[in-house]
Amino acid sequence: MSFDLSRVALKHRRTRIVATVGPASASEAVLRRLVDAGVNVFRLNFSHGDHDSHGALYSRIRAITAGVASPVAILADLCGPKIRVGYFPDGAIALTPGTTITITTRAVPGAPGLIPSEYEPLARDVKPGDRILLADGAMTLEVSGTDGVSEIEALVIHGGKLSDRKGMNLPGVALSTPSLTDKDRRDARFAAALGVDYLALSFVRSAQDMTDLRTLLEACCGPDDVQPHLIAKIEKPEALRDIDGILAASDAIMVARGDLGVELPPEEVPIIQQELVAAAVLANRPVIVATQMLESMIEAPRPTRAEVSDIAWAAASGADAVMLSGETAAGRYPVESVETMDRVLRLVEGWQWRHGQFGGLERLRDDTARPVDRALSRATASLSRDLRVRAVVVLTGTGRTARAVSAHRPAAPIVPLCTDQHVWRSLALFWGCSPRLVSTEDLDNQPALALRVVEKMQLAPPGSHVLMVWDTAYGERHWAPTVTVLEVPGTPVPQPDDVIDLG
Repeated sequence: MSFDLSRVALKHRRTRIVATVGPASASEAVLRRLVDAGVNVFRLNFSHGDHDSHGALYSRIRAITAGVASPVAILADLCGPKIRVGYFPDGAIALTPGTTITITTRAVPGAPGLIPSEYEPLARDVKPGDRILLADGAMTLEVSGTDGVSEIEALVIHGGKLSDRKGMNLPGVALSTPSLTDKDRRDARFAAALGVDYLALSFVRSAQDMTDLRTLLEACCGPDDVQPHLIAKIEKPEALRDIDGILAASDAIMVARGDLGVELPPEEVPIIQQELVAAAVLANRPVIVATQMLESMIEAPRPTRAEVSDIAWAAASGADAVMLSGETAAGRYPVESVETMDRVLRLVEGWQWRHGQFGGLERLRDDTARPVDRALSRATASLSRDLRVRAVVVLTGTGRTARAVSAHRPAAPIVPLCTDQHVWRSLALFWGCSPRLVSTEDLDNQPALALRVVEKMQLAPPGSHVLMVWDTAYGERHWAPTVTVLEVPGTPVPQPDDVIDLG
């Protein structure tokens, strides 16, 4: 047996890349390089910065990506109820295992033996025996007592150096604060007014959290305004118990492994990630895998082998997108991080393509909703594989058909054709999709349009086949999808038997 990976990488990457914008990537020059490197979605992190800085970034990204053939979407990520320690006069204190310390929610500076917390309900939410994890779980405290107002007494189990503004996690504690904070409400209104394509809510615990956010947007947006699509960040154990409801109330989910990996045993996270990806695919919802995918590249120009395997596992499991956080926001190698992720994804997907894994990632269940679109999408995926079609062209008005086709992971690239810019940009997050914006006049001859687009994209040589999918929707319960096999005109060019053109 021999391994030759020189021709395995796909030309058209299926898994999308989300990159966080920060000080390392906010300049026009770096943003342009990130687009060229393959970023599909830019993330604005509302845990940092202010409205003026986010507004400036939004305008800069839109200007840079104006006129591009493939859309680049913008995702605004709301902060959520961040629980952090306060400040220390010397910047940090030492926590010694076996000692007892006090945590206070009073507005005082920290000191040896005293940790200030910015989470006001802390003393009411915790009880003796609860654990408090600090700095992403690097230090562990156990609550021994609370006055129910502002003071908590805790034993240091695992110590270390605790510095300003480090995060606090409360695994197993039912938080009394809502997922949608007052700051989030202000930020959500601002982001919607800007025109972002996606809005992510942190620390989602139930479907009601997403319903509350959607209700807020409906109240602040006019009847003709386009609302952003909503992403539920799954980072609390409570969310796992209501995942079906959350998927139904959301437009996409993000597996935010940072806090999820702190609040749950770390060995459970890879399995939970796999289950969440499968559940999202089954529900026709895009799923993003996030946090520490190339963490070492914040400081180093090359990734670790474990990080490369992590990206490969996310792609092989069927995730729609993988996300970079600190790597592109504050790292020394933001462009190189995207280029590395792009190479890994193309190689893994090429291997999947060669082994016939596309079109077979979905789990079937008897209670699958919307049988018409799922049956159509399964048929499209099967045809794309069996006929070796070079592209699946989807004419879609709302993105619904493209979303259904994407969820079944066909073997050929998906080319949604849209007349609406918001729909066009929103499809930048969907697996396998390379959307194109067309005019309504182009739709007069749909087969000719489909063949013209794939020819311009150099996807289909003469004599090859293309699938065209379009729908006629009239009301929520009436939907008439159609699939047509088109042959690209012209004389086929003979190729050696061992040459397979990876799409």
